[in-house]
Order: sequence, then C-alpha cells, then structure tokens
Amino acid sequence: MQVILQSGGVGSRLYPFTINKPKCFLKLKGKPIIDYQYENLKKYNLHKKLVIISNKSHVHYFQRYFKNKKYKPKIISEKPGLGSGGSLIKNIKFLEKNFILIYLDIFFDINFSRFLNKYKNENKIFSHKTAHKFDSDVIIVDKNNIIKKICTKNSKKNFLSNVSISGIFFLKKNILNKKKGKIGLTHLILKQLNKARFYSYFSNEKFSDFGTRNRYKNLKKNFKLNPKTKAIIFDRDGTIISEKELVNSPKKLKVFKKFYKLINKINKKNIILICITNQSGIAKGFISEKKLEKIHSELNNKIYKVTGTFFDKYYYCPHYPVAGFKKEIKKLKIICKCRKPKAGLFLKAINDFNLNKKYIYNIGNTKSDMYAGYSAGIKRNFLLSEDKKNITYNKRYIELNYENLISKLK
Repeated sequence: MQVILQSGGVGSRLYPFTINKPKCFLKLKGKPIIDYQYENLKKYNLHKKLVIISNKSHVHYFQRYFKNKKYKPKIISEKPGLGSGGSLIKNIKFLEKNFILIYLDIFFDINFSRFLNKYKNENKIFSHKTAHKFDSDVIIVDKNNIIKKICTKNSKKNFLSNVSISGIFFLKKNILNKKKGKIGLTHLILKQLNKARFYSYFSNEKFSDFGTRNRYKNLKKNFKLNPKTKAIIFDRDGTIISEKELVNSPKKLKVFKKFYKLINKINKKNIILICITNQSGIAKGFISEKKLEKIHSELNNKIYKVTGTFFDKYYYCPHYPVAGFKKEIKKLKIICKCRKPKAGLFLKAINDFNLNKKYIYNIGNTKSDMYAGYSAGIKRNFLLSEDKKNITYNKRYIELNYENLISKLK
C-alpha cells in the first residue's frame, strides 16, 4: 500500500520551534516525532512504499533521516502554498490508484489494519472527538457513517459536531479531478461530496494534532498518557424527554430538568454521548424519518444551550412488527435486530465509535433498555425509577433515581 506523507507547509504557528525545520522533526522525549510516526507505519508493513512531499527548504531533513533505512522513500520537493489538495493534484502522476495520505503535523499510534479493513477500498477519513472544534474541520455523518457535511474551521456556520477530520485519509486517486492550482484537501473533498462517498472512520486511539505551540506543549506533557474514553448511552423517551404525548414535532420536546442537572454535574471531558431509541411511530406512519432527524437536531440545540454539550449521535429503530395501522409502512413491519430489547443498535454504536465496553454506561427507564445493554456486553446498566429512594442491585442492572445516578457517574 502506497503511503503519502505531506510536509509542505512552513509551520508558522509553531514558530520559533519550526524555523527552518519540519514539524515532524520536533523532539518528543528525546526523539524526533517522525520516529514515532515511522514506527507505527512499520508495525503494519506500510513503510516500504513511502512518498514524501516536502517544502523544498526541508528536503535535506528527510534525505538524512532515511539515509540508512532499508526502504528509501520518493521525496518530492515543492514550494509551499499549493495547499494539501493542490499538492496532490500537481503530483498525481506519482500516485497509485488507492493510497493512504498522512499529514506529518499529527502524532498517532493507531491500528492501520483496522483502518484499512473497515469500509474496505472506500474513501475514508480518520476522525476523532476534538477538544478544539472551533479550530478544526468538523463533520456530520448519516446513519451509515457517510459524510454528509463538512464545516471548515474558517466557516461561519456552527454545526453541532465534535467529530473532527484528523489528517489521515484513505483516498482513491480519481477524486483528484480538479485542475491544477491552490486548494486545501478539505475543500476539494467538499466539492466531491455529491459525486463520491467518503466514510468517517472514527477512533479513540492515540492521536494528537501538534500544529500550534500550545498543542505541541500539551503533547510533550501528555503523550504517554492513555486517557480512557467513556461513553454514556441514553434512552430517549422517559429518560431525556417526557413521553406523556407523542413527540412528532420539535415544539413538543420537553427535556427533563433532572437530565440537564445530570449532564452539568458529570465531567464531560473524554465522554461520548449517544442516544439509542425505539421509534415505532415511523413504521406506524405517525412520523417520518426526516421529521425525526429534525426533532433530534432541535433536541441537541436545547441541550447545548443549557449544558454546553450535545449528543454525538442518535440511533433509532424505525421498525414495528405488528400490523394494523392506517398509514403504516409495510417494509418496516419486520422483526429486526435493532429494536430494544435486542442489542443491534448498541453493537453498532460500539463499533462506530470504537468503544471499550468496560467504559460504557447505559441509562434508561425500562427493562427493555437494560436487557439491550446487557446483551451487548455492557456491565454498567442503570434503570431509572423515580420511586426508588435506595439503590437496588440486580444481575443485569442497577435500579436507582436520577439523584443517585449522579453519584454513580462522577
């Protein structure tokens, strides 16, 4: 597999550290960062067909680094200023049909086998939960993890998304059909979204953008740490919002104050928020999927205004096996694997977000929610019951009220 390493910029945001030096040659525990990058590639046998696109002022660094390596990369020298996309287009003759592209201003230690095998031979972008979304290109995906929207860091639009483009890509050469000139890769992909599929490959593996002085300092301080990414999976109706009436419009959303209180009490750092809900009203013809997505968008807006955070993704089952509704949708009247108490959507969420089941909390107000989480291998299942003054322990779940739940999640 061909791997393109891009290092064409001047590193101005890292001055004075990068005056006349590529970013990847900054030191980390006495070693240049390129050592860590190269070792990760070598572990997955991806070091044999490297192409390095370098700022012409920095070429000698790479020549010297690879002088005694068994496999020599092709090193391309160019003037800075074309942008990541423009640079690829200019050098398209050197690219294979499919290739991995990596920006060299990121620290990574990832499983490239998993990256290559998921959405095999499809365009995909390694993504992660960003700590600085207002200075990152963030994405919105559909239920199949196909990227539908990209909000660039320079855009005035404020999408509610924490999922950021990382700087690691698997790309097909045929997306580079633009004329030569200056263009960033993100903008090039934006122009292709209606013509080609780009998947989001989300991961919690070790990754850090060190493109600014502060981020480089943070990397030096924390790169040996391996923070545990936790996830909280919530049921929707009766857990987050009132279920006294059918919610078929954003105007009918009534978020529980105790839910807001819970979210404000927990440490939101390194936590992924997921909502999994049965929505049989779709199969029954009471509400469309498009309308449901609008409701979830408005729900996120409401939560964000009060807590400063929001759900990273909503999963819903649209099926209902029992017939007899006037406007029912026949193709959705099936016995599926995603309707709770079955675990299908839980397993999908775990796979989509690359979650460790040890660090997942499942919260709902019915035993159906509990059985689904338990069947998925989740050990921390919490059944909300406001009548419960004390905590009750069960083999599959813990029964408690919202107040007691706060102490469990701290």
